[in-house]
Amino acid sequence: MNGRMTTKENIYVGGKIFFHLKDRLMGGKVFSSDDKSEYLRTATPAEIAGEVNLTRDLYTRGFPVPEVITSGELENGIAYYTEKSIGSRVFGEIFTTDTKNSGIVSEESFDSLVQTIKRYCEAQFNQKNFVPQDKNTLSSMVVFAEVMEHHPPSLEMQGLFTEAYEKISQKIMSLPWGYVQSDLNAFNILPNGIIDFELVGFGPIGYDVITNVYFGRMWPKNRTAYILTDDQISRYVSEVDQIAQKKNLPIISSYLDEFLVLKAIWATGKAKGSDSADFLQWRVKVRDWCIKEYLKGNKIDTMQFEYQGTKG
Repeated sequence: MNGRMTTKENIYVGGKIFFHLKDRLMGGKVFSSDDKSEYLRTATPAEIAGEVNLTRDLYTRGFPVPEVITSGELENGIAYYTEKSIGSRVFGEIFTTDTKNSGIVSEESFDSLVQTIKRYCEAQFNQKNFVPQDKNTLSSMVVFAEVMEHHPPSLEMQGLFTEAYEKISQKIMSLPWGYVQSDLNAFNILPNGIIDFELVGFGPIGYDVITNVYFGRMWPKNRTAYILTDDQISRYVSEVDQIAQKKNLPIISSYLDEFLVLKAIWATGKAKGSDSADFLQWRVKVRDWCIKEYLKGNKIDTMQFEYQGTKG
């Protein structure tokens, strides 16, 4: 089914007008139908074909993802696909509103997110959805090439960076590997499912699930959108561990420090100029501190991110 552009910001497809919502992280755009019942995503034909196949596969495998309706090309050659809505308001927005109103995320909002994550865990932790372990897919998951291009370790950190990465790579081989969303965070999660699988790949199960609940702390104070309490995070991790135990899998939280270091590395993959230089340097400082703490055998205290990012 072909579609046509109606204005610079709107697209007409299948008898419906889709209105521009946002630009996508890896290129392309996201649009919504007027009644919010469908969403439309654009990218190159190759990228859209891959996303459509992947989303349909994940849906079949039991992951809480939207159902694909149709796909095609616009008259300008840009490809698209449409999917059924699984909600109009992401938890990032809900959490931000809660924090503005009361200083922290409400229990009701947080418990709702946990229910969605439990559905995701049930699919990710399902043995039928496991894939072979592959160190090369790990480097893809943490955008290693982009990190080394845009924010490589300093001369002082090169040896420590390599040592930590190799140590982590070895340890997480004791976990099953499966589908990993890679950019799982509150702004990609809705009460009825999870969206934005443009960065999906394969990696150790639980990586994206665990780092999701800590990623809100990987921002400078002036850019922090929402605040989760230590108790909320602890209960979240406990729920994840319980699902893993029921499926006779390793305790996911025992890999917390490894996952946090990998997420800190991933967070420095942005190109210079894609954000403020101060912010990108803040992320590099947090990454380097995490690596040093990990190699010392210390537990990584995520409450230290703000201080370490602004230190010196």
